[in-house]
Amino acid sequence: MGRTTVNPIWSKIWKLACPAKVKIFLWHMLHGTIPCRVTLANRHVKVSPICPICSEGLEDTKHMLFRFTKAKEVWKRLGLDDIIEKACEIDRAGEAVLEYLLLLPDQHLWILGCHNVREMIAISAWYLWWERRKLVHNEKI
Repeated sequence: MGRTTVNPIWSKIWKLACPAKVKIFLWHMLHGTIPCRVTLANRHVKVSPICPICSEGLEDTKHMLFRFTKAKEVWKRLGLDDIIEKACEIDRAGEAVLEYLLLLPDQHLWILGCHNVREMIAISAWYLWWERRKLVHNEKI
């Protein structure tokens, strides 16, 4: 019988010290099931793939979590902008960038004396998605 290899990202995600909703968000994000505009358009939903908030690019996961002006501001304030920039150069897909960040060795994740940088990345990504969802649906933040 063949062996099954498990992607190490899943054990990293489920071991994070953060709320379950953040882990579930990461699971959905890495499976490409977060309904950003590009994903919806690719599934033949009649929607413009342009970002509904900034209108400056296609709203894919990379734009939503890493390239959008608000996202860049969040990562900069957390002191993660250099790591994010390097990660964004590696792959075009936001899912791959997020996975890369969560799998970085511990020695690359000591920022501002924080030991829980993976959790900070996970929760910040969730927050950016949550805020974007509220804005798109005209809900109060």
